[in-house]
Amino acid sequence: MPMIAAISLIVIWCLTVFVGCVQNPTGPELVAPLPSVKGVYVLNEGNFGRGNSTLSYYDDASRVVYQDVFATVNHRPLGDVGNSMVIRNGRGYVVVNNSNKIEIIDVATDASVGTIVIGRGRSPRQMAFINDSLALVTCLYDASVLEVNVITMAVVRRIGVGPNPEGIAIVQGKAFVANSGLGYGNTLSVLDLGSLSVTHTLIVGDNPVDVSVTPAQMLYVVCVGFYGDGSEPLTGDTPARIAVIDPAAETVVTSIFLGGHAYHIAMNKEGLGYVPTTDSVIVIDTRVHASLGVFLRSGFYGVGVDDDTDDIYLSDAKNYVQPGTIYVYSASGQLRTQFNVGVNPGSFAFKQ
Repeated sequence: MPMIAAISLIVIWCLTVFVGCVQNPTGPELVAPLPSVKGVYVLNEGNFGRGNSTLSYYDDASRVVYQDVFATVNHRPLGDVGNSMVIRNGRGYVVVNNSNKIEIIDVATDASVGTIVIGRGRSPRQMAFINDSLALVTCLYDASVLEVNVITMAVVRRIGVGPNPEGIAIVQGKAFVANSGLGYGNTLSVLDLGSLSVTHTLIVGDNPVDVSVTPAQMLYVVCVGFYGDGSEPLTGDTPARIAVIDPAAETVVTSIFLGGHAYHIAMNKEGLGYVPTTDSVIVIDTRVHASLGVFLRSGFYGVGVDDDTDDIYLSDAKNYVQPGTIYVYSASGQLRTQFNVGVNPGSFAFKQ
């Protein structure tokens, strides 16, 4: 009888903990995700050299957050500095920067289906698909874009671009690559997808890092601006802006002033773009290429937009060493929910 009573108490305790986890998305988390149709992955960069990047998953229906799902399911860490993630055809492609690899998972189970080894010292950053089997990957320290075959999980070829490439987008048979120059670049390389060669280089603005395609098939290049102490003109601080590119003509159409510094933009299907800066979130109307002003008067690190709901996901990395927090706002600016994730939450991938 004492043994049976002890087992009963353990069962009751486990059930209590499980129910508590489901009811409170910011409290204790379940250790592994249940299958779901819709949710969002939050890629937590972790700290450089620490190998503590993690992948969190927020389930829309249950409003439960699951932490470190890659390690939980695959029994090994994700790696060192998770930089970006893309979902395509039921698979998630996680670019792990300082580990020089791309981890591929089945988004139905979070199980690993393979790893693309990029090569030591290349430092992959962003990924864009040419088609279902081929993709391009920017390499920060290699001044290159790599063509990779996601079926064979192999690097096909290397294409030289500008210094320290980061953001990339594909539109109208071309790839556009932002060359950050580690803070001192100002160019955008244009690649023809037929020949996979650089055909044009555009001057866009100081420190370009992110490239996005608007619903109207225009390009928005987020230029961080230079960081500096102002001691001399070349190292002076310059504000963030967005360079608007016509991909057909391969020309800069206009520039949208942001102020402060900014790294990313996320757009909804209506063409509204949200840009977190150092002290606010700016909303941009990409249909007229103009700022509509401040959406929120608070600085955030990363941004994502749910295509189904138009909800805006904003990440607060806090002091970059403790777990971060995600805030979810409606398009009208109402806070819908918030939940805790891993260290340095930087990017989002929506499972629809």
